[in-house]
Amino acid sequence: MKFHCPHFRSGVALTFFIALLAMNLSHLPGLNQIGVLALALLVGGAARVQLHIPELQEIGIHFSAKHLLRIGTVLVGIKCNFDLLSHVGPRMIIVAVSVVIGGIFFITWLGRVAGLSETLSLLLAIDASICGASAVASVAPTLRASKEEVALVIPLGSLIGTIAMLCMTAAAHFFPIAPLSFGVFAGASLQEVAQVIAAVSVLPASIEAGVATKFLRILFLAPTMLGLGFFLMRRGVQVGNSRQQGVRALLNSIWFVFGFLVVGMLHTLMERWGNLFLVARADQIILSIATFLMAMAMAGVGLQVRLKSLWQQGWQVIAVAFGGWSFLVFVVGGEIYFLGLK
Repeated sequence: MKFHCPHFRSGVALTFFIALLAMNLSHLPGLNQIGVLALALLVGGAARVQLHIPELQEIGIHFSAKHLLRIGTVLVGIKCNFDLLSHVGPRMIIVAVSVVIGGIFFITWLGRVAGLSETLSLLLAIDASICGASAVASVAPTLRASKEEVALVIPLGSLIGTIAMLCMTAAAHFFPIAPLSFGVFAGASLQEVAQVIAAVSVLPASIEAGVATKFLRILFLAPTMLGLGFFLMRRGVQVGNSRQQGVRALLNSIWFVFGFLVVGMLHTLMERWGNLFLVARADQIILSIATFLMAMAMAGVGLQVRLKSLWQQGWQVIAVAFGGWSFLVFVVGGEIYFLGLK
């Protein structure tokens, strides 16, 4: 078995140490806003360039990039609390829904107009519309996205979110902004949970609205993966695959989505009836494990990327990413005004 192969173990160990390095780097000033997953991917890419990676180690690296990513995605379900929907107002739900649905359709269309592949366009859309690197990493297997595409989207999305978070923080210091408006705006437009929390922390009265809006977007991760999986299955049937093959391919690509939902439901029940202190402690431990597994996966992705094939599309990718995010900012700002979220 490959688990007993020393080259397999050394490949997995390499992703482990890169993830460990990324976790430590993420605590440094400046780097703490980039995110562990983006750092792990970047360090993995740098290791690919600077180190000689034996070909025999690829099997262990591929295991981390594929299987540990899916296990981490299941555990990320701990972020979900389905009771949240009963505690937020309909106006915040409207904002979250419009960002996710509008962002996915508009940014995908924009990417296709710019000449990007459908998969790359979808990854950019999901990064901006749902929850950044976690969403991209989770959806990539369902879309059968290449390592190079993932390696382009995650650092770029992290950069945009970090710049936006710093701008929002500065704006909150210098301009009088209503806490509800600021919280909804940050929660609906920033990619990462950490970016949202960092932004709203400067205006404590906006924290609840910001986190609630962001978590509403995260709840769309599972239905998005399911919807994309069914879309791919139907496309497979149309190009000649049998329905049985299509269903099997779908289940193989999205089984972890059901695990994500189960973990989210269990978490909801535990928060409803369990000891809140123990639940919070368990959440912290499980989320740390999930983050580390996904960081190992991103290290594996970075160790396998070859960006030369996509370098010519670099400017188009940047333009679509910034253009798509600007569109979402415009939509969120308009909805906050017209819905009276002040």
